[in-house]
Amino acid sequence: MASAKLRLKVQESSRPHHDAASIEPVARIWVDTGVPHLEPIYDYLVPSDLDSKITLGVRVSVNFAGRLVDGFVIQRTASSQSRELKFIEKVLSPVPLLNAEVIALINATAGRWGGSVMDVATSAVPPRVATVEKTLNFSVTDTSSQKSKKRGSSHSYYLFTPSEDPFETMATWIEKRRSLGGVLIVLPEAREVALLQEVLTKRSIEHTILDASLPRSARYSNYLQVATGASQVVIGTRGAIFAPIQNLQTMVIYREGSQSHYEVRSPGWNTRDVSIIRSQISGIDLTFAGFSPSSEVSLLIERGFVTLSGKRAKMDATAFPQSYGELLPDRIFAPIRKALSKGSVLFLVPRKGYAHAVACKSCRNIALCQCGGKISQPSADSGFICSLCSAKSSTWSCAWCKSTQSVLLGRGSIRFAQEIGRAFPGFAIYTSDAEHPVKEVSEKHSLVLATAGMAPAIAGGYQAVVIIDGDGLFAQLDLRAQERARESIMQTSSLSNPQGKICVVIDSAHPIVAALSRWNLSPLLSRELREREQALLPPYVRAITLDFEDSEVSTFITGINGAIRDGRLPPSARILGPNKFSPSQSRVILTVDQEGGEELADFVVTYRKKRATSKKSLPHMRIDPYSLNPSQS
Repeated sequence: MASAKLRLKVQESSRPHHDAASIEPVARIWVDTGVPHLEPIYDYLVPSDLDSKITLGVRVSVNFAGRLVDGFVIQRTASSQSRELKFIEKVLSPVPLLNAEVIALINATAGRWGGSVMDVATSAVPPRVATVEKTLNFSVTDTSSQKSKKRGSSHSYYLFTPSEDPFETMATWIEKRRSLGGVLIVLPEAREVALLQEVLTKRSIEHTILDASLPRSARYSNYLQVATGASQVVIGTRGAIFAPIQNLQTMVIYREGSQSHYEVRSPGWNTRDVSIIRSQISGIDLTFAGFSPSSEVSLLIERGFVTLSGKRAKMDATAFPQSYGELLPDRIFAPIRKALSKGSVLFLVPRKGYAHAVACKSCRNIALCQCGGKISQPSADSGFICSLCSAKSSTWSCAWCKSTQSVLLGRGSIRFAQEIGRAFPGFAIYTSDAEHPVKEVSEKHSLVLATAGMAPAIAGGYQAVVIIDGDGLFAQLDLRAQERARESIMQTSSLSNPQGKICVVIDSAHPIVAALSRWNLSPLLSRELREREQALLPPYVRAITLDFEDSEVSTFITGINGAIRDGRLPPSARILGPNKFSPSQSRVILTVDQEGGEELADFVVTYRKKRATSKKSLPHMRIDPYSLNPSQS
């Protein structure tokens, strides 16, 4: 009889630790629990053999609920109120990735936007790349003795003037300020980071880039350079606002109103407000720089918290109203032809592409795909394509009257170029957008069509800048439309020659024309703020958006109304909506005056935690989002 061979199952256990450190044996750690509603701070024992490595800000591995997870050490202490503490398993990173200033900033950011500190830390610290730590030799530079004495920080908004290169100006600021300590410049787009990098390289200014578009190893390597104190000048996109720069003294936020400054991941913080928090925590000078401030900064300017600065300028700006919806009014042709005789003319177009919608020429029905998506035409010689399912077709027929003749709606830059080229024949034409940017214009006399922020600068500036469909830029539905329109018009107009002409296709009574002429936005900003104040809209109120399944909306609204009646929420709290934005979901908007903002946020965060504890679905929440409109937030 053959005997059966038994195999014992072997389970590997983590290395046991027998002795805790003799001094401050307890480490307080932000633990990545993976469960948002759990308290993220836990105490662990520091093994004696890891004592010297476990310092503030290092990344460690700990046992949480029977599995190994990452965490950041935020404090060493002598005792803990918890019993039966587990030992820290190992140190993952040899370099402290967070300092005391950034730890305080992450904590404040999580509280302000009702999120988890680990969610914010994920945005702040790049993913670990172990090979970078092994191959690069980093030594931490102690700059604590260089830290300037804390003082009142300055807050300003710098308005760039016509013909001023913003990247050259910011490079000059770096040269002047780096002798005082660290300098951080945060820009909304990677292409703008590249433009600033080019200027800094030409001036031989050492700097480090922190940008999510970098390869993982390069991004982590750069972050370690900053964390160790090897780099004191940092430029990057929004995540760079948390960079652990030693002795940071200067922060510059470029185009703070851009949507790209808003974090898309939970909890949805934005660079502008985080920079203000950091400035107040650490006494750092803060400058917002751009071509038009957001409504939030406009209010801070009006109340004296932010000082408006910049050089005076006068521009030759004229409104050219449309009579019958034409692309270019008759009177605008003469100044454009005059400008073309001297040099190039820049056109600001509202959108890229060719035609963003198609309608039936016979019955005017908007063309839709079988899936329900709108049909567009990417170029003049291409077929039709669905904006939803991307189905392509070389022909089209109306679903209602069967006509095959179409009318193109929603002009894009390519179609604008065709029409303007016919109006001004014989000139080279360039189109520039985010997908196909133009960096240089070689023809001295040319027509340049660009979407917002994508116009190439030319030596001496453009002889004329034409703003197409100015009324349409301001007429978009969401609350940020006026901000975007102001900034795109001012930024594009700044590329004009000082003696050039600004032609705005807009109603002659619109205040943007006077703002351009004097290069002074104050009257226009004041008017917009009064409108928002009367309507009880941001920035005069705090806003929270929550996206629910339709079946849960009425219950939530009933509960909010009850909380207001019972005094558990401020009487200024209002409910807007619900606004249905998908077949099964609706958005509810809660607003409250500034004084009640924290109370409302705490109430909603507690509500979500209770639902999470009960294992119920969580509504998607954003506190003070970029837009209250579901399609823009």
